[in-house]
Amino acid sequence: MNRLMKTALAASALAFAMPQPAIAQDEYPLTGAEWIEVTGISLKDGGGLKYATWLSTEWRKRMDYAVEQGWIESYEIWSNAHSREGEPDLWLITRFEDFSSNAEWEAQNRQMRQYMQRNIQQLQAESGNRAEYRTVMGDVLIKRLVWRD
Repeated sequence: MNRLMKTALAASALAFAMPQPAIAQDEYPLTGAEWIEVTGISLKDGGGLKYATWLSTEWRKRMDYAVEQGWIESYEIWSNAHSREGEPDLWLITRFEDFSSNAEWEAQNRQMRQYMQRNIQQLQAESGNRAEYRTVMGDVLIKRLVWRD
């Protein structure tokens, strides 16, 4: 009986030990690191300096504030050195960890409008005015993946 008890105990321990390697092998080898939003911008002839000036003042002020508040991790501007027909001239890159809830998003937008001392109508009018020298071609939301080590 003692031998039977030892065998049962060993079998039981082995049964619990076996699934562990199976679980570890079942993990995907990549995991998410951060979200990245990429906005493609097409510049109209002669509009590069005007748009660069807006980016370096108003847009930068907004983005720096968003970083300070912890809403985003970082932002970048990339130039397409050899853009072809139909491709963006610039990409505006925003990196962030997680999505805001609807309530957080609304609160952040109210806080940003207060910081920028603008209301929704003013911001929409300003965006429309930039249409004379730039076109937003679209956004892409991508997730950076890293090795699961």
